[in-house]
Amino acid sequence: MAKPTQHSPDAHHWDAWIGTDEAGKGDYFGSLAVAGVYVTPETRRILHELGVRDGKQLTDSRVRKLADQIHRYCGDCIAKTELEPSQYNKQYDTFRNKGQNLNNLLASLHARVIRNLLQKHSDCRYVLVDRFASEDVLATQLQHDMSPSVSLVQIPKAESDIGVAAASIVARDAFLRRLEQLSTEYQIQLPKGAFQVIDTGKQFVARHGAAALQHVAKQHFRTTMDILGKEQ
Repeated sequence: MAKPTQHSPDAHHWDAWIGTDEAGKGDYFGSLAVAGVYVTPETRRILHELGVRDGKQLTDSRVRKLADQIHRYCGDCIAKTELEPSQYNKQYDTFRNKGQNLNNLLASLHARVIRNLLQKHSDCRYVLVDRFASEDVLATQLQHDMSPSVSLVQIPKAESDIGVAAASIVARDAFLRRLEQLSTEYQIQLPKGAFQVIDTGKQFVARHGAAALQHVAKQHFRTTMDILGKEQ
């Protein structure tokens, strides 16, 4: 694999590249989703015409609408993966038992999406990721899967890139859909974010029991202790 390089997402002049981003990492309730979008000159034109920008800056309804359009017009250029809460909790424990952390788990999901897209688009030479950890965390995950002709570029605030922005929208949409599905299944409106969620968590436990929390929440958050009234 080519050595990671530094670029500004506003300055690159690539004809084609993969952008990846995640959603749900900082949310107590709901899943962790990672998406990637392969950008070609044609998909780039489409994404600009749709008005794609960082999903974190958009309303939920706008995210849902844009995600539908991105899937409609760029379907073969999209890959995504998602850990619903119970899967997330198991995977988190597995990584922690190996002396690793959330960034390693997140890297494994980004790597899965990148592999998927590179298999379908072998002519791709650049992968741009919104950096969430030191560069070697993700590079290590991909060291046996990327040819030396592919450059892995990891920078902060990469959502200003059209490919990463599109990926952020697809990932955010997956997160929102899962949160809605869980809210319906358990008949309680599960909020986004990591603040002002304790009251909802206590209501959930009162209704469904503490054991059921693993199916809707990321249990390693300190919030779990606050909900259950335990000292960490």
